Amino acid sequence: MHAASTSRRRTVLTLLALCAQLALLAREHLHGGVLSHHLLANPDLPAVSNWWGLLLVPLLTWWTVGSVERRARRAASAGSSLKPAPLIAFLCALAYGATLAALFSAGSPLVDYVFFGLLALALVVRLWHAEYLLGFVLAMSWVAGPILPAIFGAVIAVLSWLVHTAARALWRRLRPGVA
Repeated sequence: MHAASTSRRRTVLTLLALCAQLALLAREHLHGGVLSHHLLANPDLPAVSNWWGLLLVPLLTWWTVGSVERRARRAASAGSSLKPAPLIAFLCALAYGATLAALFSAGSPLVDYVFFGLLALALVVRLWHAEYLLGFVLAMSWVAGPILPAIFGAVIAVLSWLVHTAARALWRRLRPGVA
């Protein structure tokens, strides 16, 4: 029964993400056509169409829900709970991405600080968890499409994982008595 409810939750959330992406594309189509975004906002570089979001957003949602469910099962078998709660992590990433998107669309000079602040945040927060990436991608989709934020978010996630893994390894080496 528990497996059926988690499978249903995963399917429903994936379908909701697909519907949200379809709504975004319909809005763009009705207002001049589906947008494409150039890599690094440079017209000399290739452009990526927002149509790719129909594939990326549902796949990312499916992967995220599955990842959270696997981590929740492991935590439950260990007698603990997920920290931070995945929904809180998702909402924080959504808020961060929405702030960055709003500043970018307004042409604010604060974009650089918020953008590079994410690099600093990756040093202290485990941003490699899928819910952070999904929240960031969904929020940024309205301004930059889903592909470019996914690429940038994946780079941040890998950086965060590398920093945290190296820090743990260094800590264990310096403190051999601490498990």
